[in-house]
Amino acid sequence: MVTWRHLFAQSGLDIVFRADDPTSWNETHARLLFRPVDYMSSALDYHLAYHRGHGGDWHEASCVLLLDNAPVGLWPLTFNCVGGADQNDQRMLVMPPLFIDTCPAGTVKTYTAECLSIAHRLAVELGLAQWSSESRYVGRRDIDRWHTVAMEQGAVCKVQHDLFVDLALTLPEIKSCFRRSYRSLVTSGSRLWRVEVVGAPGDAAVWDEFRQLHATVAGRVTRSLESWQLQHEALANDEGFLVVLRDEDERMVGAGYFMCSSDEGLYAVGAYDRSLFSKPLGHVVQYRAITELKQRGCRWYRIGTHCFPGDQPTPSAKELSIASFKEGFASHAFPGFVLTRATDECVRQAE
Repeated sequence: MVTWRHLFAQSGLDIVFRADDPTSWNETHARLLFRPVDYMSSALDYHLAYHRGHGGDWHEASCVLLLDNAPVGLWPLTFNCVGGADQNDQRMLVMPPLFIDTCPAGTVKTYTAECLSIAHRLAVELGLAQWSSESRYVGRRDIDRWHTVAMEQGAVCKVQHDLFVDLALTLPEIKSCFRRSYRSLVTSGSRLWRVEVVGAPGDAAVWDEFRQLHATVAGRVTRSLESWQLQHEALANDEGFLVVLRDEDERMVGAGYFMCSSDEGLYAVGAYDRSLFSKPLGHVVQYRAITELKQRGCRWYRIGTHCFPGDQPTPSAKELSIASFKEGFASHAFPGFVLTRATDECVRQAE
């Protein structure tokens, strides 16, 4: 049994766990200069339920970072206390801490080092050979302190490519960035299907129809009912929306669910009738989601990660095909970083 709370008690951090004060987490998230979807409570709730649905002993230690009893940052951390020690065993989900703009630079430096130390010591207690964290675009163009300190402590960096659409562009400008063949597919598909956007408060019957379509397309139930319910709750709370395509008989032939904060949209999950793959389905859903995100005032739409044949581990043909589809809509690609550190090194504080 991993007793992880002592790692925080022994650190120099002043914190409150998200589970103990979700309101403080949400209020601090609202104060960030850029509010990523991945740091939203609804996203963290979903990911925890998703992993618990696949087994293991998952816990969340995400916390609000305090300075003089006032919130100054957020640090998401989720982990699984059971499993093998294989280096590819993904038992820790770690993201860099984010700080509000008024947090002193010295505090950012000190707290970042403390968070890295806690994560490393937790990985040791979990018996992991190594642990990784992902650092994505969060409204800034420079390398964050988490990245540099982790590298100073012996981490190895792998670059990934995250696809985005700049929602500050006009719709004609956005469409001009699409792959040429996609432009006509969006137009023809919009005539072929009835397109509906389901937002708050959310239609439970339509959401269940989407869930069943997903199971049919996948050939099995791929995740827990709780994870689906949490996504529907987020939709009902106006933190997401569903784009639905229906044929002339009002049958759902495709749909995509999108999570969104005030600054960022994220393509979360889609399901499309496999018998209609020769017709434009996902193209129409993507374009309608882009128009919805623009109407909501979001700054960026994150479509997903673009994998390449030379990536390690080598992507499957299906993964490469999905990446190519997503790339056909992107206006930008930003580097994301996967920082991996072996646990047989000593913990070193950044200078």
